[in-house]
Amino acid sequence: VAYQSYSHTFTMVYHSEFNNAQCRQLCSMSLLPVKTKISGPAGQCPPDQRDIIDETLDFFKANVLFRNFEIQGPADRLLIYLTWYTKECLSRLNNCGRGDAEKQLYQLAIENFSIPGDSQFPFGGFFSNPSGRPEADQTRKYFTQLRQELGLRLIDRVYAENDGAPSKWWMCWVKRKFLGH
Repeated sequence: VAYQSYSHTFTMVYHSEFNNAQCRQLCSMSLLPVKTKISGPAGQCPPDQRDIIDETLDFFKANVLFRNFEIQGPADRLLIYLTWYTKECLSRLNNCGRGDAEKQLYQLAIENFSIPGDSQFPFGGFFSNPSGRPEADQTRKYFTQLRQELGLRLIDRVYAENDGAPSKWWMCWVKRKFLGH
């Protein structure tokens, strides 16, 4: 629960159901299994179970509305990062058909990006810095794997009705700031 200073106003953000999952951690975030064919450090999640990417896309429209987010566990950190990344993906899809969108999001996923510990990382206060080069490399590989898979699933949702144009019900969130970013 994140409380604001307005009288009688409080907001409920959606927190990750994976906060109590027993798994390895990188930079104080959970290294959760994912349903994907993309190689990386994340383990394989059974196809009939929800994963952190399903959770991010399901909660995106609600969570992007909040300016405050109380961290309740290591999976919340990942949820915050992936929510922000989803918003970044949507900003690249304006006036793109499905084919162009796939190319745009693949390029965004693999381009050089900041990780915890970098001065440009948007959520430095939420994550711990990598303890060394091996953890930094694992974090970058994990983020790359998640970014690629999230892009693929986001395209399926945004272009579900029309391959020629993105859904206005997803694109209306492009200008919305999430946690000040």
